[in-house]
Amino acid sequence: MKEGRLPHFSHLRTVGFYSRLATTHPPESVVVWTSFLTGLNPGEHGVFDFIMREPSNYFPYLTLNEISNIHGKTKIKLYRKGKAFWSILSQHKIPSYIYFCPNTFPPEALFGIMLSGMGVPDILGTLGKFSFYTTRAFSEQDKESRGRIIHVENKNNLIYSNIYGPKISSENFIKESEIPLKITPKPEEKGAVLEFQGNRLFIQEAKWSDWQNVSFKIGTFRKAHGIVKFYLKSVIPDFQLYMSPVNFDPRNPLFPITYPTDYSRKLSEKIGLFHTQGMPHDTWPLTEGILGEEVFLEKVDDILNERERILDEALKEFRGGLLFLYSDTLDVVQHMFWRYLDPQHPLYEKDSLYGGIIFKYYEKIDQIVGKVLKNLAKDTTLIVLSDHGFAYFRRSVHLNRWLLENGYLSLEEGINESKEFFEYVDWSKTKAYALGFGGIYLNRIGREYDGIVSVSELKDLKDKIKQELRQFLDPATGTIVVRNVYDGEEVFRGPYMNEGPDLFVGFNEGYRASWQTALGGVPKVLIEDNRKKWSGDHLVDPSLVPGVLFVNKKIKMENPSIVDIVPLLFDLFNVKTQDKK
Repeated sequence: MKEGRLPHFSHLRTVGFYSRLATTHPPESVVVWTSFLTGLNPGEHGVFDFIMREPSNYFPYLTLNEISNIHGKTKIKLYRKGKAFWSILSQHKIPSYIYFCPNTFPPEALFGIMLSGMGVPDILGTLGKFSFYTTRAFSEQDKESRGRIIHVENKNNLIYSNIYGPKISSENFIKESEIPLKITPKPEEKGAVLEFQGNRLFIQEAKWSDWQNVSFKIGTFRKAHGIVKFYLKSVIPDFQLYMSPVNFDPRNPLFPITYPTDYSRKLSEKIGLFHTQGMPHDTWPLTEGILGEEVFLEKVDDILNERERILDEALKEFRGGLLFLYSDTLDVVQHMFWRYLDPQHPLYEKDSLYGGIIFKYYEKIDQIVGKVLKNLAKDTTLIVLSDHGFAYFRRSVHLNRWLLENGYLSLEEGINESKEFFEYVDWSKTKAYALGFGGIYLNRIGREYDGIVSVSELKDLKDKIKQELRQFLDPATGTIVVRNVYDGEEVFRGPYMNEGPDLFVGFNEGYRASWQTALGGVPKVLIEDNRKKWSGDHLVDPSLVPGVLFVNKKIKMENPSIVDIVPLLFDLFNVKTQDKK
């Protein structure tokens, strides 16, 4: 902004209001956005992390929602508690048009429109499972993939495989639905022909396909309709074909992704097909080396263009009320490309083509803000905000290893490491365990199934862990790893605070809880280099990663926090409530 590269953000700052925006404990997107839409502390809305655990068996679960299939009947449960601001506005007959807001699946009835965002699964019911068809040799890395690596054979220039869909369940069996896929490599044309369900698609090497329709039979009279994109990575010497997660077809989704139910169909008729998966970016294929940086950015641009078309359509139809649109473009680009800004990152490349890519995407967002400003009525208030900032992610910290080495967690006799889901943890000797991206839970009597920590021990145990973590030094560098440790009773308040972590670890910049920690793993080492392309993050001490808040009007807010946005909205609409939160 100081360099003049973000003129429209600068304009907002000049004519209106600008401030850093305090984030939540912890500064995780699902937590922050839930606090944004409710105006509540995590202890009041019940979402403390992407991953929490069931105390009765210590098993992790995702907090966005729960999707279950009971004998073919899909049930969806939203975990968050508390009313969203659009519910209050609806009571006052003020329309809200909500596009892609995180933690809004299933969509809620409201006076207006809702297109659900983060939390909408792919057609398999996952957050996004890709497929990769290849003739290359099997590798151990394939076992660890977040997608489905499908090893195929090229016989007489023909490859046969399947496109896999949702599981079919009944009282007697569970099996995968599938669509036969025939592939004819065309090396002389640098492409391939894909045939499935009567479709014949020629795809060029190093090119994305357009959306392709697929449908899976999931019952006697039921089909799941989806849309999918292919990317042909290579034809020879190894055939390599990437298939995106299968998104629900917005024209005919298996269950509603919008309110009103038919709005997704009407929208797609106006702006074309679009990603319905709540977290649509190909971050794991890039992390695993299945897709390269340029291909990843092509998909980023594709998704951003979709969001812009949807925004244009929403603005064209807007006649008053509140309009909200969420874009995670800057979030994913910074997660994946921060390594090009950090000379100390293990994957840093000097003079890379991507050294300035993050700034280019800030400029793209600035252009969109400019377009909105140009078409804004004079009396309309525009708010632009982010839920958090960003920091370097150089080193992965295995919190459960630290708890093991410091006598708070125990493994079964003769075991020195444990894989995810606390596989070999000896709960009869464990006082504390870590799960999620910085949460530490005490193994409490009466809460955990095998709890051993009494109420009288809680304060002293928490104080001891806090003190020792604040003195935690990186063995390789001597750097202080932890900036602060927060007591859950001090940062969380409300009826659900007992469900959250007893302690929250605020890391110093450069450090983050490891992926293994998130799922309850206990690796052999304490800290290791982050050698993944996911190289920027915000899962550090909240004081290090505030968001930003721009408003096109002069307003009075001192040291605003994300939970202050709901009261601001109510003030703008002159909505009176007993408690603005």
